[in-house]
Amino acid sequence: MEEDPPIIKTPKTPKTPKPQAKPDGSGTKAAADPSKPYNGPLKLPHLGSSLEAIMLETQGRMQHNRNVLFSAASLKSAALLLPMACQMATERQSYVHFALMSRSDISIKELLAINGIDKSCPLVMHGTTNSLALYCLLWSSWSCSNRESDYINLYMHPQAIIIDSSSTEESYFLSGIRDKIRDTEATLIELSEKTAQRFSWLSKLDSSALAAWNEVNLDIIIQAPQHGTGNLKRLLRSLARADLAGVSPPHLTIELPSVVEDDLTNFLNGYEWPPKVHGVAPKTKLLSLRHRIPRQKMTEEESAVRFLESFWPAKPFHSHVIVLSPHTEITSQFFHYVKYSILQRRYATIANRQHWENKLFGISLSAPTAYLDDVTPFTPPTALEGQESDVEGTPFLWQAPSSDAILIFGDKWVELHGYVSQLLEKQHASSTTPDLFAKKKVGKKHPAWLEYILQLSRLRGYFTLYPTRQTANTIVGVHTDLHDVPEEYDEEKTAEQEQDSVKLALGRFDPASHVDMLATLPHDGDMPLLYHLPWLTWDGKDTDDGAIARTAAKYTQAFRAQIGGCKDESAGLLPAAEPYARDLFCFTNGR
Repeated sequence: MEEDPPIIKTPKTPKTPKPQAKPDGSGTKAAADPSKPYNGPLKLPHLGSSLEAIMLETQGRMQHNRNVLFSAASLKSAALLLPMACQMATERQSYVHFALMSRSDISIKELLAINGIDKSCPLVMHGTTNSLALYCLLWSSWSCSNRESDYINLYMHPQAIIIDSSSTEESYFLSGIRDKIRDTEATLIELSEKTAQRFSWLSKLDSSALAAWNEVNLDIIIQAPQHGTGNLKRLLRSLARADLAGVSPPHLTIELPSVVEDDLTNFLNGYEWPPKVHGVAPKTKLLSLRHRIPRQKMTEEESAVRFLESFWPAKPFHSHVIVLSPHTEITSQFFHYVKYSILQRRYATIANRQHWENKLFGISLSAPTAYLDDVTPFTPPTALEGQESDVEGTPFLWQAPSSDAILIFGDKWVELHGYVSQLLEKQHASSTTPDLFAKKKVGKKHPAWLEYILQLSRLRGYFTLYPTRQTANTIVGVHTDLHDVPEEYDEEKTAEQEQDSVKLALGRFDPASHVDMLATLPHDGDMPLLYHLPWLTWDGKDTDDGAIARTAAKYTQAFRAQIGGCKDESAGLLPAAEPYARDLFCFTNGR
């Protein structure tokens, strides 16, 4: 099913009312005294009708709509936010409003002219010549009379409110809006002069994606190699250098082997996560080290189980995990790309409407160079006809997952956990290997858990979303100069594999590159719709939504009969998918 994203029509911007005459008839304006709280009368006859008009055109009465509000009290903050608001409005995915709540007497027309905003910008402006009164009316701040009601929530119900939280913004405005936001369902997004410059991708998000801004929680899992510390230390240093502005620091879990080298022990003793920021109060420590006890080599099953036990999502729809191989290295833009991708691919209006959560297992943050057998070179697909863009290459969907750098959605982790748990129980109860799993599909350069993800992806018709190589190079480097083999396959590596690793070393990756990740995306930062991308089966064949659904159903039927312990599978009627993968198995005890 192909569907283009919704296009928003620009509602009429309410006219700014003329200055109200003073009681003495002079008609001159009196500037508000910034040192005193405002308790004056709230006589704004033009505001009610204009907000009411906006309410009708933008469905402002409804709790869930497409309204996004930028707001400022300081003129410097307004200058910071107006270009971003105008750019977001130009994208026409949301109704974008800007409310000036200043003590200044500047008019909306003057404000726009000073900041270079002309009539071509489809931004809906709100403000009056007594903007402080407007602020009181809208937010009922501590500096205003308690009699006023909250008109913003009544007439607009913004899904997200974007403000400048730096020292240039008025303190009365920040304290008032932070207090009042608790009484609404709106998401408050706080930017600053420094972060706003790095968040140009924010203007690409619609109201639904922005509403999830503060809801997304991330964990990072790193499995330390059994031998050597160079790769891991390089990765951890790059994490400490990454730009975390606007991103809640993820919880970092490092899985250590049974024997930890002294060099790594000393390094971890001085490592802090999240890193300290000069002038900012220390944050809660979010680093966990898990040190394995058994000294014998782990089996494939033990390795996969240990991996799946290292994380559990508190809220599967909002808690996700990033898995990083120790031979990767990230750039400063890494977390920006991750957050942009999650919000766009999981929470945007089009993602919800087309149920992308039923298609995506996760998002790869690196570009593949070989198939899962690690022997056959991989050539990325070309863009679909009519979907060519102004950048080289195209993102694509592939049933084959990645073990280098991948984000796995929380609900898919829960399903994977349930699948592996029940699969191992079935395998322990059987003395034979079914034909379906007679041959591994994943090479031994990858950890054992990747085979289970591939199995689940084939059963469910899940895909992993891959970036272009150009995009991947701006966020993650995959190094092969230091040979890394999963512990469960450590004794099976050969001298030939060691030499191959040196040959494949990626010398082109520059962690300090200044190439903007948005410049590697189509149309200055757009993320193409899934149905506009190439789809590949796990073995690299072109496919589509319908074909993959039929293949998955056939594979599921064979799995239930051969492995799941289910009888009478000839009818072809499969039970509905269950979040813990219980529909794939049949147990005699009635589970």
